[in-house]
Amino acid sequence: MPAEKRTRVEIFLPARSDLADYQTITDWLAEELAYARGGSTLTTPFTDLYVSTSRTNIIRDSVQVLFCDFDLDADNENHHTELTGYLEELRALMMEALSEEEVWIIYYPITRIIA
Repeated sequence: MPAEKRTRVEIFLPARSDLADYQTITDWLAEELAYARGGSTLTTPFTDLYVSTSRTNIIRDSVQVLFCDFDLDADNENHHTELTGYLEELRALMMEALSEEEVWIIYYPITRIIA
């Protein structure tokens, strides 16, 4: 059975309807990944729970996950450098544009079965 190594990238985006910048950034990023990497998927919003920094309150937030499979092998040193450089640029752009305390971007290796 033929297979190929890829890297799945997941970007956790606050789902905020009160600020147009959030929807603009989300739409742009989904389209950027679709054009650059061949496709992207954006989940419907779901509830995220986390503890406040004072550890006294549970904060509820609405989050979407945008994910995309990169045609890169994260175990390959050259691919890893290319991937992390690209993701660091995306994260910095999002932090600045959205004024968020934190932006989560994760990646992990996957193996895609091809026919």
